[in-house]
Formats: sequence, C-alpha cells, structure tokens
Amino acid sequence: MPETPLGAFLRARRVRLVPSEAGVAASGRRRTPGLRREEVAARAGISPDYYARLEQGRQRVPTGPVLDGIADALHLADAERAYLHRLAGGRPVREREGDRAGRAAVSASTLALLDTLDAAPAFVTGPTFDLLAWNRPAALLMAEPARRPPHERNLLWQVFCCPYGSRSADNHAPDRSIGADLVASLRAHHVDRPADRALADLVGRFSAASPAFAALWSQHRAGPPGPGRLHVRHPALDTEVLEYTVLALPEPGRYVFACLAPPGSRAREAFAAAHRTGEPAAPSPGRP
Repeated sequence: MPETPLGAFLRARRVRLVPSEAGVAASGRRRTPGLRREEVAARAGISPDYYARLEQGRQRVPTGPVLDGIADALHLADAERAYLHRLAGGRPVREREGDRAGRAAVSASTLALLDTLDAAPAFVTGPTFDLLAWNRPAALLMAEPARRPPHERNLLWQVFCCPYGSRSADNHAPDRSIGADLVASLRAHHVDRPADRALADLVGRFSAASPAFAALWSQHRAGPPGPGRLHVRHPALDTEVLEYTVLALPEPGRYVFACLAPPGSRAREAFAAAHRTGEPAAPSPGRP
C-alpha cells in the first residue's frame, strides 16, 4: 500500500524519539532506532494494531483526542501538533486569498522598512521562500539576486545551493539551523495542499540538487522559522556568522529576515557602504 503523508510523518517522528527521553526503560537490544509502535500506542491510549494501521495508511482519519494522544506520546511541539491535526484532515483545497496575496506586490511600507536597515541585510520571502524584495546590503550578501535566474532568487537556493551558504554544514544541522527551519516551515505551510504540483516540483528540484535538503525533508519536521545564525563564506566579508531575526508579515507564509553583523566588523562596514551607494529596497524583478 502506498505511503501516506500522515504515515510518513508519524514514522519519521517515532524513529527520531530517543526512548530514554520519552521515559521508556531499556528492554534489551533494539533493532531499530526510536520508539516501537506498541510503545507509542501505549502512551497514546490506543491499540498497537490501530496505531500500526495509521502508519501504514490503512486507517480512516482519527479523531481529535486520538491525535492529541499521539502528539503527547511523540512529544510533539505545538507547531508539530497543529501540523499533525492539519495533516490528518489534509485534502486538496482551492487557492486561498492568502496564497494569492503571497504573489502580490510587496507593500511600500515594507520596502521602506527594509531601506531603514542601513547596515543589516534584510529581505522578504514568500510561502516557498522566493525572494520578493531586498535591500542593498542583502543584495551584497546574496550575490546580487536581481542578476540571477528566477529559480536562484530563493532563500532555499541561497542556503542549500549557493556556494556562499551551502558549504557550511552548520546551515543544515538537523536539530537547529536555518536550513532545518526553512524546510520545516515549507512543510507546515503547505500541509493542506498535498496535490500542489509546484511545491512537489520545488521539493524534487532541491532534493536532487542538495542531499542536505533531502535529508531534512525526510525528517517531516513542521513549524515556523525562528531567529538563528546564518553561516556564510563570502569574499567581501570578514565574518562567517551572521545573527538573524525573523518577522512574520500579515500575509500567510510571508516573512522579513534581517541579518546582523558584529559591530565594528568588516561585514558591518561593507553592508553600510552598500546602503550608502546603492538603490533603495525594491521588489524582485518580475514581481507585480
């Protein structure tokens, strides 16, 4: 029987859960990592056979209390719990107003915000992390995205494929990294659109281009991006680590990323110089 998205998620989270952290006492040698199906079932208050059918795609959509029990058993975070509920009831849906807004022009006020960050690379991303707008420091950091083909004007490409970002394994660490956050956010935002061909093509393209992306996608994490560190190897900068913060915009799936270089660093000076000599923040070429 073909694997279902719900079954794949449950299996991925189960095998990543360390038994000792889940309060499971050691009981001999384990042939596979993580918890056993019967251990998850016992902690969720359901039968092992019922849980096995869920993982195997042979069970109808479970009830809310059953899903909450499974979420507790798997120690899911709030975002992953919400993702589980949406995934269990996931059906192809028509394009929503928020998705259309995701392709609309970036507002003048958001562009003005980017332009006020004179020494901080800042940019706006859409639901699939396309770069919708950026300021001059961000253009320096990301090797002039306006001059790149459309498929490279994407934060996923910058992190997983661009030489500046892809060479650092720290950007792809499975537990906490910008790459892990981006992949988890991509999965969470598109959970209720399993038949989205454009998303499938994007995932296939990045999985083929980057083993690191493929490995993170297979973990089935889900949640919004948060602040962290971006590791870059850039010839114009003297630092390889930039702190960044993330602001959610009103449109679903749209974020502002702002990167901070250490005070007094060559990177900070280079970003400030780019701001002084460059153009104001502007939308991505080809956007409305």
